[in-house]
Amino acid sequence: MNYQTLFLDAYEKYADDIYRHCYFRVYNKELAEDITQETFIKTWKYIIEGKEIQNIRAFLYRVAVNLIIDNSRKKKELAGDERLNNIRAGEDTEDNIFNRFDANRIVKLLDKLAENQKQVMVMRYIDELKPSEIADILGESPNAVSVRINQATKKLREIINKKNEQ
Repeated sequence: MNYQTLFLDAYEKYADDIYRHCYFRVYNKELAEDITQETFIKTWKYIIEGKEIQNIRAFLYRVAVNLIIDNSRKKKELAGDERLNNIRAGEDTEDNIFNRFDANRIVKLLDKLAENQKQVMVMRYIDELKPSEIADILGESPNAVSVRINQATKKLREIINKKNEQ
């Protein structure tokens, strides 16, 4: 398979997934688009240099994660309310209102987790990646990723239970 075909296939298969991952990490449509674009630019440069990529999906996520981390180092995160205002889903139909409400609740819950827990939860439940795929992306063992997912899940349950008790 030539470089161009590998790249175009990867773009077609994974661009939406990478964008969704970026969006749920930065909560800003334009920034998520920029990071997604930069992910594919960096990947293209890597491919045309003749460097080998074993797992293109994991490679793309790793590049995106690194760009998100770089971005967060450069800028302060948006305030919680501003992030929630960036979540928009078209018209205010009944379904969209409920989807936005659910998205707002999810964002608020995820923001209560440590960044490394939030990262794996987004990858696991929003990006629907397997722990082994997350491990490849993060350069960690699948066991470490599974433990982090379990810890984050436990923490979310505690947060939800506290809210329900109030």
